[in-house]
Amino acid sequence: MDLSFLKNIHIQYSIKPFITSLIILVISFCLIRFVMFLTQKIIEITKFNEQREMTIKSIVDSLFAYFILILAVLNILSEFGLIKESTIVTGAGIITLVAGFGAQNLIKDIINGFFILFERQMKVGDYVSINEQYLGTVEEIGLRSTAIREWSMKKIYIPNGQIKTLKNYYKERSRVIVEIVIPFEENHELVKKVLQKVCDDLNEQYNDKLYKIGDANYSEFSILGIVSLDGKYGGAKYILIGVVHPHFQWFLRNKANEHILQVFQENNIQIAYPKIYTY
Repeated sequence: MDLSFLKNIHIQYSIKPFITSLIILVISFCLIRFVMFLTQKIIEITKFNEQREMTIKSIVDSLFAYFILILAVLNILSEFGLIKESTIVTGAGIITLVAGFGAQNLIKDIINGFFILFERQMKVGDYVSINEQYLGTVEEIGLRSTAIREWSMKKIYIPNGQIKTLKNYYKERSRVIVEIVIPFEENHELVKKVLQKVCDDLNEQYNDKLYKIGDANYSEFSILGIVSLDGKYGGAKYILIGVVHPHFQWFLRNKANEHILQVFQENNIQIAYPKIYTY
């Protein structure tokens, strides 16, 4: 058998691209693991808000992984002669061009996601209203979208680029506002005394839930007095306000309403309501 044709085959050149490609992939995955290790160590050292840092870590890891893998693919294609080595240098420009035409919404989502995170507009666990349309608890802040869980337990994914307005109910402090309309015929001096007692009781019983600045407390429940004479409901409108820790705003609003109802019944004070008169 004539095997002279084997002399024209350079085995080392046919195997080299595969070996080089394997080395490139190994180095790429090692780099990705190193970036993930580095971001984890940074989180352990800084010890800031853990939820926010884990979200940022996820985004940084994803971006570096995409970048490293794209460079790896370009180098592998170059090894097989499918593209020129100079193309690797301009690969970022090509990717940018493609993204500009085909992934504008994706880039918009990512950029807006970074602003949400770095400006601390919200974090996982916050209760938010997005675009005055979606109301729920933030469960995920991802690279492209934010997921919130509604009261009905439905989970909604909203692209970050579509978030125009954001109302965060768990941001530092919240004001509890309780409105009560008392008929004009009632003894309003007694009403003021009773409402002041309600405020004193709330301040004493839920002192740990009030928002305080240092040792001074500027947030105790108090009466604004009669803010309007509401002819629609046939009475004078009083308002009670208090500044509390955001997680307790609805709890203390409900407790205030319950206490007002109780002390009004004890003092035979009526609460106004719409009336219809027939002539």
